Amino acid sequence: MILAFVPWLVDANNRARPDWTGIEARGFIFGPPIALAIGAKFVPLRKPGKLPGEVISEDYVLEYGKDCLQMHIGAVQPEERALVVDDLIATGGTLCAAMNLLERVGAEVVECACVIELPDLKGRERLKGKPLYVLVESH
Repeated sequence: MILAFVPWLVDANNRARPDWTGIEARGFIFGPPIALAIGAKFVPLRKPGKLPGEVISEDYVLEYGKDCLQMHIGAVQPEERALVVDDLIATGGTLCAAMNLLERVGAEVVECACVIELPDLKGRERLKGKPLYVLVESH
């Protein structure tokens, strides 16, 4: 699946060259090779306590509890364009938290990308109208 997903997203984003953010941990599988292929930087969004140095945090609610994403302070600058990549979108909670985190530091989230979408859970509806690219839908 990675052999299909990475070239597809590289092709779609080579002209725009947004910075890539990947959500722990499977987003790290897809984000770095895409960023490398288009000459963009990759910014990891991680669970609490995994990044050294100063971080900014975004707490969010999932269907089964609460969680948090963190990003290095200064990793993304105001007005930079960002794409958020993860393996799965279900209810959209994690992608929304990533978008909120990036927007809080002034970045423009231009789109999201996931390998799998569970459309019955309507996560796409929570993405504030941002484009969402998916490789596979699972009903």
